[in-house]
Amino acid sequence: MIDFIQEFIDSKSLSENSKNAYFYDLQQFVETVDGKVSKEKLALYEQSLEVLKTSAKKRKISAVNQFLYYLYETERLDHFYKLRNKEKLSVKPVEEDLLDYSVFYQESPYITGQLIALLMIELGLSSNDIQQLKVADVDMIFAVLRVQKAGLVRVLEIPKNLLEYIAAMISENQIYLFDKQGKPYSRQWFFNQLKAFLASLGLEKLSAQDMRHQYVLHQKAAGKSLLEVSRNLGLKSPVTLEKFYN
Repeated sequence: MIDFIQEFIDSKSLSENSKNAYFYDLQQFVETVDGKVSKEKLALYEQSLEVLKTSAKKRKISAVNQFLYYLYETERLDHFYKLRNKEKLSVKPVEEDLLDYSVFYQESPYITGQLIALLMIELGLSSNDIQQLKVADVDMIFAVLRVQKAGLVRVLEIPKNLLEYIAAMISENQIYLFDKQGKPYSRQWFFNQLKAFLASLGLEKLSAQDMRHQYVLHQKAAGKSLLEVSRNLGLKSPVTLEKFYN
């Protein structure tokens, strides 16, 4: 059964980090059940997860269930087995103050970091989303931005006050919005640019994740539903945003 792990992972659109996580979890599963699937073996595996935190247990069970379904669907198993997670993650409401966006629009010498910050708080983009943005993804006429990830495309409306900052970043013969001779900059470069800008505002304690949290909170305050915000962020499920809506 261990021979089918890589085949299963290759059938999914995953980042390199996710592939490694899936491989580790599934390899551990196969070793625990000794390469054989039965109700008794699955019960043994479930018992081995008892010492883990709820979040880690949920992740492993999800990976194994997807793998078991793949084996059944490809006729490697003649019965569909499924693990059941009886525990549920406790969802605590998020208590954060809404930041005044106007401070991010003040004139700044850190124009690159400023645009990175604005893309995060206004559009909810992640560092990886921003790193991969191309000039062709920006429609200045209709004021929309196309974000492509794992074969999926989501279209986001660009606020008018953000549009001019994006336009100022675009020059002739440029491929990426943040372009390094036709290639994207490294993730560390984006981190440094953002950090320098935030420090100039006295907001050095804010992280990229905090910026995305602000996007969610502002969208909620604007009356956007949980599902709308989830779709805009490109999430497969709105579950992770429930803590913002409690």
